[in-house]
Amino acid sequence: MKNSLASSSLFQKTLLSLIPTALLITLCYFWADPTFAFWVDQKNFRQFPIFDWATHLVDVIMIWSFLYYAYFAWSFSNQKKTCLSNDETTFQWPLLNVANSIAISIFIKDALKAPFGRYWPSTWVNNNPSLIHDHAYGFHWFHKGVIYQSFPSGHTTVGVAFMLSLWLSFPRSIWRWLGVLVAIAIVTGLLADDYHFIGDCIAGAWVGAVVAIYVVATKKFLSQKISPIQSKE
Repeated sequence: MKNSLASSSLFQKTLLSLIPTALLITLCYFWADPTFAFWVDQKNFRQFPIFDWATHLVDVIMIWSFLYYAYFAWSFSNQKKTCLSNDETTFQWPLLNVANSIAISIFIKDALKAPFGRYWPSTWVNNNPSLIHDHAYGFHWFHKGVIYQSFPSGHTTVGVAFMLSLWLSFPRSIWRWLGVLVAIAIVTGLLADDYHFIGDCIAGAWVGAVVAIYVVATKKFLSQKISPIQSKE
């Protein structure tokens, strides 16, 4: 009963969080997004390679998650006690929360891009129409293709999912600050190079945060159900 109430409360909070998120995205769409994109283009931050390098931290995160899945599968198949144990003091299960958050966030951000179908701030692939290059701006609902995939920001989604799942899974570890620095670097690089609008990043951050919160909450729920059984054995 208690777990049911907790899950219901979490779902209600998730829905309520959509209100300020949608409001911020709307405000950005009509005012901040175009202004900021043109300002960034004028300042030509692309001349500094560090911003582009920062966006590739997402590639490192995804490669790490793949390697961790391989390690976890090996540990599980070899019946390593640290892996099979539900003890939260070990690192295997908390890091699995992080890997799961990354994998699920990738799936969800890809699923959301087609329904929204937003043009990119700048032209950078296959001569895509963009605000900076063609003054093409807006959402084109349920349009597929790379030229319509600006919203939500997938890089931000993955970065925030990594950051928050790491923060929640290791509440007393200094390593959680690594996730914060990585997420900030990724978002800064995306905005500085005009890869995404501010609204794209806000949406991506919301998706990544929700995924991480639900993944960690699900693990805690399962731990509470398993613990009494283990204690009887």
